[in-house]
Amino acid sequence: MSAVYWCVLLAVIILGITAEANPKTILSRNGQSAIRPDPIAALLLALALMLVAGFRFRVGTDYDAYFRWHVGDWSEVFQDFIRFREGGFSLLAKFSRLLWDHGQSLIFISAAITIGLYAWTIHRYSPMYLLSMLLYLFLGQWQGSFNGIRQYLAAAILFAGHRLILEKKLWQYLLVVLAASLFHVSAVVMIVPCFLFNRKADIPQLALLALGAVVVRFSYSAVFSLIGSLRDKAVSVNSAYVSTGINVFRILTAFIPVAIFLVLCRKNDLSREQNFYVNALFFHAFSMLASMGSSYLGRIGIYTGATTIIGYGHLLLLIKEERSRNLTVFLVLGVLFVYWLYSVYAGKIGQFQWIFSSL
Repeated sequence: MSAVYWCVLLAVIILGITAEANPKTILSRNGQSAIRPDPIAALLLALALMLVAGFRFRVGTDYDAYFRWHVGDWSEVFQDFIRFREGGFSLLAKFSRLLWDHGQSLIFISAAITIGLYAWTIHRYSPMYLLSMLLYLFLGQWQGSFNGIRQYLAAAILFAGHRLILEKKLWQYLLVVLAASLFHVSAVVMIVPCFLFNRKADIPQLALLALGAVVVRFSYSAVFSLIGSLRDKAVSVNSAYVSTGINVFRILTAFIPVAIFLVLCRKNDLSREQNFYVNALFFHAFSMLASMGSSYLGRIGIYTGATTIIGYGHLLLLIKEERSRNLTVFLVLGVLFVYWLYSVYAGKIGQFQWIFSSL
């Protein structure tokens, strides 16, 4: 694996520790105060992640396609909006070419927006900033955007607006889903959390999600037909990408929080926020289980996995004994570090190269 990734990991650790060691009190518009990690260190960390992602060259299986992505005149952008064909991305591609008529402009701007939204949301809402930034790396959300640029842009928008569900501002959240679907139409699936995330996180909730996963798993024909209708393009069920199952390691990793909750965490008197994030962890796990038979459907993990970055912090704080909590944190990070190495290898991005020599 390229030394660049090890440098990124080192930057996350050093700047993450610095940010947590120097918290700042921030006043909101309504006069309330909140203690958050040092914004300067957090900004430097976000910039480091943006620069690596934005100035990569031919890193990621979809890189060349996006590097050559070209939108014609403005009428084409308008038609994409009218026909609901991911017009937001067409607009972004057109705008990036106006700023700099070079293929790397779209790569860089996409990286800056995606990572910026993730970093801002983590800084604002995570109860364990360093842990969340490490998870952003280890769970594959950062380097995953090297491959699925449009879908990760959509995921970043959803992630930035996910707490609207917690605040029960459902109409505003639906507008966020609409905005995300302008970059990748599959984002509409994230309407489902509106009906689940504010429920009580308990055994009946787990049973409901398990039942839903089983129903989806044995209804792939109907699911692919619905996807084809949304995309106005039939899904070939015989293609390897659609019919090949996802790696069992991804499913087991998704169920780590479920196991932690059942074995180690207190389950009574959870706050609304704690219930919300525990349910987000549950939803991610069973979404991966439901899509275990198709790598194509497994891409839902891009959306459901984003909220787990913050959810882990709330989950681990439910472990009463500090020693058990700290040990669990180290064990989780150890397992997910191995998963990170696997995801870099599986994503075929291990060999990194910069764009500068090609400008």
